[in-house]
Amino acid sequence: MKPRAHVLQVVLSLTPGGTERLVLEICRRTAPEFRSTVCCLDDEGAWAAELRNDGVEVIALRREPGFRPGVGRRIAQVAADRGIRLAHCHQYSPFVYGRIAAWRTPALKLIYTEHGRLSDAPPSWKRRMVNPVLSRFDGTAVAVSHELRDYMIEARFAGERLQVIHNGIDPGRLPTPDERAAARRHLGLDGSRFVAMTVARLDPVKDLVGMLDAFARVRVHVPDAKLVVVGDGPERQRIEQRAAKADLKGSIVMTGYRADVRALLPAADLYASSSISEGVSITILEAMAAGLPVVATAVGGTPEVLRNGAGGTLVPARAPEKLAAAILALAKDPGRRATLGADARQRLETAFTIDRMVGEYARLYRHHLELPPCAASAA
Repeated sequence: MKPRAHVLQVVLSLTPGGTERLVLEICRRTAPEFRSTVCCLDDEGAWAAELRNDGVEVIALRREPGFRPGVGRRIAQVAADRGIRLAHCHQYSPFVYGRIAAWRTPALKLIYTEHGRLSDAPPSWKRRMVNPVLSRFDGTAVAVSHELRDYMIEARFAGERLQVIHNGIDPGRLPTPDERAAARRHLGLDGSRFVAMTVARLDPVKDLVGMLDAFARVRVHVPDAKLVVVGDGPERQRIEQRAAKADLKGSIVMTGYRADVRALLPAADLYASSSISEGVSITILEAMAAGLPVVATAVGGTPEVLRNGAGGTLVPARAPEKLAAAILALAKDPGRRATLGADARQRLETAFTIDRMVGEYARLYRHHLELPPCAASAA
């Protein structure tokens, strides 16, 4: 059989997160047609072992702090040694180093996917200065939402190079009542109380202290309500300190990082997101797959996901009182929760599946490698 085309996936690391999960899915689901090598700028991360078990090569460059042009030269060498003609760079720093690699290796084409940003601040002057140069490359740039595409244009990225490919997940099947009961038992929650859940890296961009401030307002009216916070990160101590205050004491369940989020989500009556910036949130999509209504801040691509209120309620960022009011309205209305949950599931199945997302990237791979459509083959 004809050998598979070889694609280099360039990432920060394979430390568990939304972007990294999508990279795993792309490597696995394109494997019949494309061979992947993953190049991590930093440490390889916990998910490297999973990809190696799938036969995917993972290389960690372990860059030093600061801007290191030599990292781009090393990426170029990795590509040259393996005869790779296409690199898919995920997020801005991998793209910058991939761009350096392409300067050194003109035959190397690039796909750059921007998955989100770390804050809601406007583009920095540095990016506005260098992006007109960086964006002149042989390949395609992708934003995961139309809002993010607009931001990239504001940052002086060449608009004619920009496409939008929304993130997607495998919908799986709806959780059963027995799975809901099992998830509640696992988390130590009784079957009758109202439970909200959020899943996120505990990072300032997720504004989880604001989430807890909102939930304290909810408890005034629903005293036995619980909020489950799934995830870990640099803000954990600050969040725990807020959770220990009198207006929240005993109402917050913090699980730390969990690999079994899909099994935990059925315990919730509602999913909440308080981010100040998002691309297209994988955890919101997973909540929709579980048939949960969503209350989320109207940032990034989230309004594109919950379009016209399909599946949830949008509120402004950094407004705990409005987040609380939206959660409270649904806490008191089980019928509305059921309707929104069904709408969320339908919206996911219609527009945000992993098969649709991977198919769009595979078409880009074929285009830049000058392969015929659906040229699947095995190594």
